[in-house]
Amino acid sequence: MTDLDELEAALHAALALGDTAQAEAIGRDIDNIPQPTPVPVLSAALWYAQVGLPVFPLRPKSKIPLPGGHGCLDATTDEQKIRDWWARTPEANIGIATGHICDVVDIDGYAGQLSRAQNWQMFASLTALGSVLTPRAGGLHIYVPANPAVGNGAGLLPAVDYRGRGGYVVAPPSATDVGTYRWLRPLEMRTA
Repeated sequence: MTDLDELEAALHAALALGDTAQAEAIGRDIDNIPQPTPVPVLSAALWYAQVGLPVFPLRPKSKIPLPGGHGCLDATTDEQKIRDWWARTPEANIGIATGHICDVVDIDGYAGQLSRAQNWQMFASLTALGSVLTPRAGGLHIYVPANPAVGNGAGLLPAVDYRGRGGYVVAPPSATDVGTYRWLRPLEMRTA
């Protein structure tokens, strides 16, 4: 068991007991796990595309697509298109269109972590391909294999959304005024 596994188990236990102060303290410990030096945004966007994840640019320091485009409908794995986008707006954040290879379970802060604790068996049964700490305290994106039967929608559970076909998430190393998206567990693409 890794230190991260131990921290996640302790977070689960604190949430199950309703000890939000302890859960927030453990969440801060998780947030403070040292990360490798972040890669440039363009390099990250190209890597996502190389592994088959369609990307598109978001406004700098934002979750909103750049004006003049169609958001996740424009997402592509085409290297030249990606290079052109980031040449025009090098500080753009990265959006990954979900529902192609990966979907994402979006846990929104500590309220979402409480839903996760209360539905632990459901979360334990997920085939997690990686997880991302979001800038919001307690926020987590769990990348899972795409499931066309689920689709995209809010309210899977209280403060937990599911991003599938027609949705998107902000990807590391994107940043907002609140903080940076960063990998907690690196993305591990699995092929059938």
